[in-house]
Amino acid sequence: MPDIEEVIRLHSPAKINLMLSVHGQREDGYHDLTSLMAGLDFGDELAVRLSDVDSLECTDPDLPTGPDNLVLQAAALFRRRAGLSSGFSFCLNKRIPVGAGLGGGSGNAATALFAMNRLSGDVLSMDELFDSAKELGSDCPFFIDGKPSLLRGRGEIVKSLPAEISKQLEGQRLLLFKPNFAVSTAWAYGHMRSLRSSDVYEPETVAASQLEGFFDGGALEDLLANNFERVVGLKFPAITLILEDLRRMGVPCLLSGSGSCCFALLDQSAASAEEIGACVRDAWGNAVFFIETSICGTKT
Repeated sequence: MPDIEEVIRLHSPAKINLMLSVHGQREDGYHDLTSLMAGLDFGDELAVRLSDVDSLECTDPDLPTGPDNLVLQAAALFRRRAGLSSGFSFCLNKRIPVGAGLGGGSGNAATALFAMNRLSGDVLSMDELFDSAKELGSDCPFFIDGKPSLLRGRGEIVKSLPAEISKQLEGQRLLLFKPNFAVSTAWAYGHMRSLRSSDVYEPETVAASQLEGFFDGGALEDLLANNFERVVGLKFPAITLILEDLRRMGVPCLLSGSGSCCFALLDQSAASAEEIGACVRDAWGNAVFFIETSICGTKT
């Protein structure tokens, strides 16, 4: 029988998209995409225990903790899938900024599923957890395992990378930097739809060619591409300008997801983290979120 006093604390990683190619809108309203996604050592911490009713506390007072929060949606879904009546109490130490393109909410929901399953005696298989995550959101399935993976479909088709590629990525040092504004993923996809598709959508063949070059021994910095950059840059030109400036300095960098957070590959950079930070602050001011981190393996 599960121990009602047991508390599970798990790392809920942020993610970056090392490559993101959006191909077009589907009949169901979602978008088909190809992405190489990696989890990070940087992230939130989620503490979970059994309780009479579901509840969520968060260290970020601005984060809604009501029933629309993905963590509580995950609890309701897990209880239905597992056939349980007990509730769960969640305490979220929030470090990942909201509206950053770092997958904070999706990662929290997937981590909640994993923790609830462990507290309940592993009543669901990993495949069942994965299927549950697909119901919660497009990025959620990735976080069930969290290791570098190739995503297709709307993001719910997750394929592990070859072992040698994963080993190459794990431990890569990154600098995350985010301006003092957020970008709504829903807005970004909506704005992409409103533009001429030939200007923003990419054929799957483009993504396939990029991946083939990387898997055949190409440099990681040559893989970096994200067709959200143009879309987001039309409204937020400060993002485009800083990425262009850094690239001229020999810094491989990219927008993560739909933004607004960007990242730089430190191991391949001609500039140090301090030099990159100075450049970003000069352009964006001092109200910038920075964190130096690295790509992790599995989150568990």
